[in-house]
Amino acid sequence: MTVLDCTVTGCIYNEDKQCCKGDIIVEGSSAERTEETCCGSFKERGSSAVTNAAGGAKREIEVACEACKCVFNKERKCSADHIGIAGANACTCGETECQSFCCK
Repeated sequence: MTVLDCTVTGCIYNEDKQCCKGDIIVEGSSAERTEETCCGSFKERGSSAVTNAAGGAKREIEVACEACKCVFNKERKCSADHIGIAGANACTCGETECQSFCCK
């Protein structure tokens, strides 16, 4: 599993910069730069949104990865020990990014 730090506080799964979902997917199949990736699991936090859907923040989670050109992508799973998802003011998944992306 990968240690995840997430600054996307506008996501319903974010609790104190950790993810409550339990698993995420990093998108960006043709990404060559960090800005071309995103967290496909992002769901905007709204006044009627349910939080903590998976029952509590987790520091280590499963990370599926579609960013095929990333050095950490091993058979569509992230092999990095630690990643960061950024997008503090994000309202859509396209406004998030995997800060740990490193092009091969």
